[in-house]
Amino acid sequence: MRLRVGFVRIAAALLIVYGAGFAWPVRGWAQGTMQEAVEELIREREYDMRGLGIVVKDLERDSILVAINPDSMMNPASVQKLVTAAAAIELLGLHHVIPTRIYIDDSNYNPDTGIVRGNMYIMGRGDPGLTGEKIWRLVQNLRHNGIRRVTGDLIIDNTFFDDVGVGPGFSERESRAYQSLISALMPSFSSIGIHHRPGAVPGSPVHIDIFPKIDGIVIENTATTVGGARGRIDIATELRRGVTHVVVKGTMGIEEQPTYTHRRLWQTWQAFGGAFRAVSAESGLRIDGRTVRRAVPDSLINAGPFYTYGTEPVSEFVNLMLKWSSNYVSEMLFKTMGARRRGEPGTWPKGVTAVADWWESRELPGTPYIINGSGMGSVQTRRNQSADSASGQSATTRVRTENLMTASQTVALLSHVHRQKNYYPEFLAALPSAGVDGTLRSRFPRSRLRGIVRAKTGTLNSLRVSALAGYILLDNKTYAFAIFCNDTGSGQFDNWTFQEQVVELVAQEGW
Repeated sequence: MRLRVGFVRIAAALLIVYGAGFAWPVRGWAQGTMQEAVEELIREREYDMRGLGIVVKDLERDSILVAINPDSMMNPASVQKLVTAAAAIELLGLHHVIPTRIYIDDSNYNPDTGIVRGNMYIMGRGDPGLTGEKIWRLVQNLRHNGIRRVTGDLIIDNTFFDDVGVGPGFSERESRAYQSLISALMPSFSSIGIHHRPGAVPGSPVHIDIFPKIDGIVIENTATTVGGARGRIDIATELRRGVTHVVVKGTMGIEEQPTYTHRRLWQTWQAFGGAFRAVSAESGLRIDGRTVRRAVPDSLINAGPFYTYGTEPVSEFVNLMLKWSSNYVSEMLFKTMGARRRGEPGTWPKGVTAVADWWESRELPGTPYIINGSGMGSVQTRRNQSADSASGQSATTRVRTENLMTASQTVALLSHVHRQKNYYPEFLAALPSAGVDGTLRSRFPRSRLRGIVRAKTGTLNSLRVSALAGYILLDNKTYAFAIFCNDTGSGQFDNWTFQEQVVELVAQEGW
């Protein structure tokens, strides 16, 4: 469901010239304002200016230095995560820990024998951090609290979110890990690590293991070892009859190093139950019954949980979301905000409304069009029957599903965050650092801006979208900037180079 969120538009035109008569040298260009220098760069690179949205702001002087199509609605790609991160920090709390609660039939539990003569219930509340290692720790904590055997069922309660696992803008067929399913109780970022290593001699099978181990996962491996340093291995996951299948084909060179490939899980609560049961079996916690899904009874909720497990605080998830552009974390927090602010179960439309209300309450400008929390978008081709039924012909329509916002809105958000002394340091530390880490670790090569630019990247190759937005941290100045490239330039590398050149120009003015 799409929901356009309306706010008051900016009443006055943006001031684009920094200081009357200010002049500075630019290599290869005549002296002029930064606005003129950026426009000259656009002309030299032969970019279609209609596909650009650029705003640069001096935060110390509260002045706009560059404005190219500042109010044009554009696809921000993963720059959308800046909105989700700021809203999550303010609505959920920087130090808030999302709980996972364990309930048992207390009246049938003997703490001396460790036997629960009844069911064990696991209630998920949208914790994005339940990795394979954390599930192992959860099981150990239950054993340390005395539980050795459950004679009844393992009951999974993921009703904190609705049953829609594929978000707007996500693919229903793609098995890559960034196309993750969303549920209130999921293992390992909704993905599975598939470890593959070559056999001892050419012709022998490639060895496959998965992490975390998940009861019920089916592995189909026909890959073989070949001579040389490199083979051609194909690893995917598929959903067949309600079960996730890991399908491995092709070859692996005998000299290749073992490695992991991560792929999407196609089940939600079943996958968590399977991971929990696998770890329990290895750890000596026996579960006799089936794995089923239903809500925890009110009587048990009122009596209180047997054990409550929490992983990292929201600040750590914001770091994962921004530093490594985790779509899974973004959507988990997005739905959680929807549930917390608009009532359970959490849904994508409720997340949209929660973020829209937050945006308006902070008096941020513009009319962003929000469909999800991660910035994922897609284009689909739909076949429509021609009105001329006699011809029997049909036409195709390309339908885009995407977030939209402006460069000026993005910079306004960055300005707002910069003023929040209670969480700006954590937000800034979570952003990728140019040439150092995250999604900017290979960007700005050999640049003086290494470690000085902190910014969120955004890339959607299928929609020809590239974006970069964040801060330039000079000794005496801090700039906020947003650079959107939509359907312009010759490719992603071209757009990356252009974005870096714009940021270099801004830094040159400040140095």
